[in-house]
Amino acid sequence: MSPEALSPEALSPEALRDPLPGAPPGTDAADVLIVGAGPAGSATALALRAAGVPRVVLVDRAAHGSPERAALRVGESATPNVGPLLARLGLPDDLGRLGHRPYHGNLSLWSGDGESADDFLRRGSGHGWHLDRARFDRWLREAAAERGARLLAPATLAGIERRPEGGWTVGLRDAGGRRSVTARVVVDAGGRRAPLATALGARRRRLDRLIALAVEAAPAAGPAGGGFHGRSFVEAVEIGWWYAAVLPGGRAIVTLMTDDDIARAGGLAGADAFRSAWAATARLRDLVPPPEDGPGAGTAPAVFSAASQHVDRAVGAGWIAVGDALIGFDPLTSSGIAGALDDALAAADTILRWFSGDGAAARDAAIGYARRAEDTLRRYLAERTRHYTAGGRWPDAPFWSRRAAR
Repeated sequence: MSPEALSPEALSPEALRDPLPGAPPGTDAADVLIVGAGPAGSATALALRAAGVPRVVLVDRAAHGSPERAALRVGESATPNVGPLLARLGLPDDLGRLGHRPYHGNLSLWSGDGESADDFLRRGSGHGWHLDRARFDRWLREAAAERGARLLAPATLAGIERRPEGGWTVGLRDAGGRRSVTARVVVDAGGRRAPLATALGARRRRLDRLIALAVEAAPAAGPAGGGFHGRSFVEAVEIGWWYAAVLPGGRAIVTLMTDDDIARAGGLAGADAFRSAWAATARLRDLVPPPEDGPGAGTAPAVFSAASQHVDRAVGAGWIAVGDALIGFDPLTSSGIAGALDDALAAADTILRWFSGDGAAARDAAIGYARRAEDTLRRYLAERTRHYTAGGRWPDAPFWSRRAAR
């Protein structure tokens, strides 16, 4: 992963100058246009507005309150380092006041040595949060808008061209048809598809075919829960691993992580096969019993990509990638939200240096951001290997052997 070829001139003040003077008639203008309004995009907008960047446009493909926004989301565990990152963005770090639940640590049935517990308090790191992801994402998006970012939603990227006089012309498709926005800098916060970076020539590198199959269910009441509330639970199985956590509303999310070909072969996207695999677990079935009949018994799981992946270029002349568009983490590491917020802060700092008027400093900032991404990817892959090696009770099973080889 590296920046594209950057000369000092490519990121000079002239290359990043205000796009308004030659903008086509009827074209909106922005200092920074961000494609994607999830945690990474909203946090980037917040950081830029806090630094005084006046015209920040945030493009969201889904409208507020749409069915897409209300759909089941995976990625609700926020590790303890999320609080300090929110504070750096000028946001409250006590998410309990917003309806989220404290997350004190993990229970796991992973290595074959019995159930183990990892409490954050023993690390001296405080607690994290089990989030209502739709509520959390909406809160960040609304905070960005309240602090001056302009939200365009629903809208999607339709095209992008570099302007000869500097900056970009970005084509967007919204309910009214097609519109154009000129921007000095563009940010790809568009998730694992990395729509902006790939449109500018970056390539996605997928390292596996991991998917998440998820449902909501009622957690066990009384002693059967065994201290499950306030913790995440992970259980390794031959075809992958299961994850469960109690959400702020009191329901639990139950997720099977496996490879897409294994899921297809076992028909696991179907309600019956998914429930049978759930019922065959050693401990999860006690913490969150699979419904035998009644509500939820015939519900097929929602399916999401959870592959480890990255783009081969983190940054280029006048553009930068953040969050899942930059690196998509395996959910086993619980790194997604913290990584998105940290990327946002680093990207905003890089963009501010681009706007500083010093071309050499701008180039150094881009190279520094790319090196940061390379270091993050290297550490993540080493951690991922350690986790999967520790859980390798089935070394010859396809799911586990694929990860042992990396």
